[in-house]
Amino acid sequence: MQNFEDILRKTTKIGTQVLTEAFYNRKFTLPPELKEAYKITKALKYIKQRWPELWNSNNDSEYPVFIFSAGWRSGSTLMQRLVISSGEVAIWGEPFGRAGIIPRLAITLTAFNNSWPPDNFFDEDSDLLNLSNKWIANLTPPINYLKQAHRELIQQWLAIPAKKRFGISRWGFKEVRLTIDHARYLKWLFPNARFIFIYRNLFDAYRSWKGNLWGDIWPGYFSWSPIVFARHWRLLLEGYLQGYKEVDGIMIKFEDLISNKIDLNEIANHIGVKKLDASVLKKKIGGPNKPNKKRRKKFLTPFEYMILKFIGRPLLKKLGYC
Repeated sequence: MQNFEDILRKTTKIGTQVLTEAFYNRKFTLPPELKEAYKITKALKYIKQRWPELWNSNNDSEYPVFIFSAGWRSGSTLMQRLVISSGEVAIWGEPFGRAGIIPRLAITLTAFNNSWPPDNFFDEDSDLLNLSNKWIANLTPPINYLKQAHRELIQQWLAIPAKKRFGISRWGFKEVRLTIDHARYLKWLFPNARFIFIYRNLFDAYRSWKGNLWGDIWPGYFSWSPIVFARHWRLLLEGYLQGYKEVDGIMIKFEDLISNKIDLNEIANHIGVKKLDASVLKKKIGGPNKPNKKRRKKFLTPFEYMILKFIGRPLLKKLGYC
C-alpha cells in the first residue's frame, strides 16, 4: 500500500511539474512559427495562380536532397550518414537550425494572396525619366527576382560551400523542425529537389530524447516536454503523410530502416545516386560530448506515456505502433 502511495505521489508530482512547465514555458498551443506554417502553402498557391511561369523547371542544374524528420531522435542523422555514404551528395546537418533561416525565409511569402501585391506595383516602364511623372511609392521589381534572391541565398549558404569543400555538385540538409509547408517552399525554389521523410515510434523517439533540458529558440519551446514533443511529432508527420508525393518525397519508417526491411536501392534510385553503403546502418556513433560514455537506459513514466498516447493516438494507430 505504501509503495502504491509513493508511486502515486511521485507520478502526481511529475505530472504537476510537466503541466506547470507546459503552461508557463510552452503554453498548450503550438508556437506561431509552426502553427501558421500552413500559410506558406496558401501563399505558394496564390503565387502559382498569378505567376505560373515561376514553376518552370527547365534547365535547372540543382538536384538537392532534403531529409525531413518528424521531430528529434527519429533517424535523421542516420539517414544523413547513409546518403553521404554514396559519395555523391553532401548533406549538412540542421545548419543553424535554431536560427530558423529556412522557415523565416519562407514565412516572408505569406503576405501574398490573389490581390496583394497589386499589379500596379510592377510598373514595367523602362524609361527612368517617365517614372518621375507616375505614382511610384510602391515600385517593386518583378517577382521572379524575389524567387531568385531566395534561391541564391540558400545556394551561397549551402550549395557553394559543398562544392568547394567536397568537390561535388550535389548538396542538401537534414532537419527535425520543418513542416511539409517548408518542403513545398524548397520545392518551389529547387524544382528538381528530392525529399526523404523519416519517422519513428513516438514513444521510442521521446524516450531517446528524454533528458535533454535545453530550449529551442526556434520554434520557441522546450522540446523535452512530452506535450510539445508529441504535438511537434504529430504536426510534422501528419503533413508528411499527406503531402510527401507532391514534392517528390518518399516516406521511411525508422524501424524498417534499421531492421533491413527497406531496399536501399530504392532510396538510391529516388535521390539519383549509384549506391548507398549498408554498413552505415550497423555503426553506432555517439554525440560529440563523451561519445564513449555508456548510455543510461531511459524509461517513460505512466504520465508521460499517457500524454504521448493521447496526443499521438490517431497516427500511432494508423502506422501500427499501438
